[in-house]
Amino acid sequence: MVRVFQKSEVVEAILAALRAEFETYVTTSKQARTSGNDAQTKAEGKYDTRSTEENYLADGMAKHALVARQAFDAIAVIPVVDFTETTPISLGALIELAFPTETLWFFLAPAAGGLEVSVRGQTITVLSPDSPLGLQLKDRRQGDSTLQPKTKILRVL
Repeated sequence: MVRVFQKSEVVEAILAALRAEFETYVTTSKQARTSGNDAQTKAEGKYDTRSTEENYLADGMAKHALVARQAFDAIAVIPVVDFTETTPISLGALIELAFPTETLWFFLAPAAGGLEVSVRGQTITVLSPDSPLGLQLKDRRQGDSTLQPKTKILRVL
């Protein structure tokens, strides 16, 4: 089945997912920080580490928020360019791959590898150029069937 969607829709869906992820991490970090500094979590003995654990959790969530924000910033500046059959795959490419048992869509981006979004009922996975598949796709073109394992590049948008 041929899916009809614009690459700009895919980028917007990725940015919306990263924005939501950022906001979730910020909110969780703030809640953990508040809880970690609350009078009820004050240590009741030398082995009571609730406050310390809450603050470590807050720090971790803040770091995740920073990563989500950096991914958002990196993807937001990728120009939305249409690829042709002869254009080598690079950042910003929307790629349809035929594997032996299924066909999948990927968006090649500098960050947020593994993030999945849905656009008009189609799941699209963000692919890092440094991932094994990303490395195989670099500089290939639509129609290439030399990828392993037995994968063919159906479309590059």
